[in-house]
Amino acid sequence: MQVHFSEERLKDIILSLLPDVLTTYFQEKEKELYAIPLLERLIRLEEELKALRLLEAERHQALSREMDKRLEALLREMDKRFEAQQREINDLKMLLQERYEALLREMDKRFEAQQREMIARFEAQQREMIARFEAQQKEMNARFEAQQKEMNARFEALLREMSARFEALEKRLNFMQWLIAIGFSFLTLIITLINFLK
Repeated sequence: MQVHFSEERLKDIILSLLPDVLTTYFQEKEKELYAIPLLERLIRLEEELKALRLLEAERHQALSREMDKRLEALLREMDKRFEAQQREINDLKMLLQERYEALLREMDKRFEAQQREMIARFEAQQREMIARFEAQQKEMNARFEAQQKEMNARFEALLREMSARFEALEKRLNFMQWLIAIGFSFLTLIITLINFLK
């Protein structure tokens, strides 16, 4: 993978390096600079800048090649690590799958045992409940029969008492009826006698 610098970036790098280079250059060549005419100095300066640009371009290319090599080595190492991790993950998956299947088998066995135990308990409870229900049914039947006999006896006693009361009431009503009839007859007789005697 090649790293490309834009022309602007190269200009910035050159401009940042130029003052140091020029300072160093001026210090080394200070005596010569005063002797060389100004035009010649500018030409030499341009040549030095051109040489610096070429040098910087070569450094940039060398740096790009080195970075490409490092990146390729890093990618190869990452691929190796990824493959190793993938193998470890696959081994772990297989181990987990085996453990999961073993756990499922164990859980199925436990569930079946618990289910059988629950069915046995349920059947025992059902038999016990049926026995209790039958006992309660017999007890309730006996109580119901006793209550029915008691109610029949009370009802018969009540009927006898009511019959006696009705008979007594009927006797009173008959007595009252006869008394009223005799009273009206007596009054009618007195009224008739009073009318005849006038």
